[in-house]
Amino acid sequence: MRLNRRVPNPPLGARVDDLHRPPTRSERFRAWIEAVPTMRLYLVLTVFTWVALTALIGVGSRPPIERNVPEGIIQSGNLSRIEALLLDPNPNPWTVLLGVAMVVGIELGIAWYFLERFGLRILKTNTAIRIALAASLTILFTALARFFTEFNFNEYLTPIAGLSVIGTMLLGPRLMFLMVVVTSVNIGIMSGNDFLLTTALLLSSGFAIYTVVRVDSRQRLLKAGLFIAAVTGVVTFAVGLIGGADFSDAAWQGVLGLGSGLLSLMLAMVLLPVLEDAFNILTPMKLLEFSNTSNTLIHKLLQKAPGTFTHSMQVGTLAENASERIGANALLARVGAYYHDIGKMEHPAYFIENQIGQINPHDALSPTLSAKVIRRHVKDGLEMGRAWGLPQEILDIIAQHHGTTRIEYFYRKALEVDGDAVNEADFRYSGGLPRSKEAGIVMLADSIEATVKSLPKPTPKRIEDVVTDTINRKLDDGQFDQCALTMREIHQVGEAIHEALVGFLGPRIEYPGGADARNGKSNGKANGKANGKPNLKTAPPREIEGDQSRRAPGGAG
Repeated sequence: MRLNRRVPNPPLGARVDDLHRPPTRSERFRAWIEAVPTMRLYLVLTVFTWVALTALIGVGSRPPIERNVPEGIIQSGNLSRIEALLLDPNPNPWTVLLGVAMVVGIELGIAWYFLERFGLRILKTNTAIRIALAASLTILFTALARFFTEFNFNEYLTPIAGLSVIGTMLLGPRLMFLMVVVTSVNIGIMSGNDFLLTTALLLSSGFAIYTVVRVDSRQRLLKAGLFIAAVTGVVTFAVGLIGGADFSDAAWQGVLGLGSGLLSLMLAMVLLPVLEDAFNILTPMKLLEFSNTSNTLIHKLLQKAPGTFTHSMQVGTLAENASERIGANALLARVGAYYHDIGKMEHPAYFIENQIGQINPHDALSPTLSAKVIRRHVKDGLEMGRAWGLPQEILDIIAQHHGTTRIEYFYRKALEVDGDAVNEADFRYSGGLPRSKEAGIVMLADSIEATVKSLPKPTPKRIEDVVTDTINRKLDDGQFDQCALTMREIHQVGEAIHEALVGFLGPRIEYPGGADARNGKSNGKANGKANGKPNLKTAPPREIEGDQSRRAPGGAG
């Protein structure tokens, strides 16, 4: 039995306490955008972008650049062609504005067709937010180019490569390339139909896109930006030579191009962190910040649920190792695993990894109520994550790390009590099936790590059996039906997790005198015996939660 229910996003700011901070202004802004009906939002964005770009490009734009006609005798029939070349230096502003409006309309039509055709591939999360960001960046850099034009700066100083750097980091290279083409053409029109300028902007910006596409730190961004600046200088120097300038003038134009690249780098370094936070777009740099274990939310997890914290760190290491094996986003998998169980902070004592020296509260609850408490940690985690501004990719892992798996231990216990009257849906998670590769990897790592921890003597063979059994149960239960993982990748993930766990749980030298013997002291205990007698008070092995592969009651997942 599979459920397609998904845990809805909780209302922003509905709860404020130690585990839920009040929303920031940018979070309220994003919530407002998400609340607007989709078609209305797209219509408003289209009209606003069309009006803004038309005004920036067409109102008071420079007259067309001069064209030189070679001297000679005008022959019959050539006069009309020459008059067409000698463009009017003072064209009718209304006809120019109309032409610009038509061009911008065509550009927007191409953009919408592109998004309709490829949007699901390039805008996987927060589609409305990302489209609003794309429109904002296009208008912002067109306005910046207009600023340079109005104050008579050289057009080749226009830092359009900054648009490529920022947009690629936030929106990806494919959508960015379309935006760069549109913006370069518009700046060329704005500068008097200077299509040599358009060529220079296109080449330098296109190069910038593919230079930063794999940048994953601020330091690498700085190095990439300096390289982009150098290439921009070379491109503008070459365009100057093509335009007929002598060597010294072309060299000066190359210096201007270098300045444009440096301005682009400075803009990117300043605006990128601001836009990351304002639009909550997940970048590799932001992931590194979330991976810091001194992060406030992770620190709270350590304080309130130390057993869950340890479990999450180990799952993160397993998920990262498995992601590297198949080429998935290893950093996202690790960070998602760090946060996947933050919902357990609401009721930490109900989960066995936090029940050190405590009474198990499930002993006083019915199986149905116990299952409800266990299931609740997914919803609680989503509420906390949204309150603390976690990106959607991490929220998806929190919601989907159990899929729709059945809480087997309490389900079987309920069958013993109530028989056929038990409703199976009450014992299944409802966060939705994992979709991304990283969410599927975290689900496997979470289940396998918890099960292996419950083994009294985890040998490599027993760990391998746990890995194989867990994968088979998940497949039989349809937990990977909507996941991007292939069958081959699923088994590669299992192999990587198995290898990592064997490394974690490698053999240790058993000190004959117990822990105190490491300090040179004998405590009278040896090999499970106290004072020569068998130790009858050792803890029994923890039970396994059947299909869920969890330690019961409460589970570690």
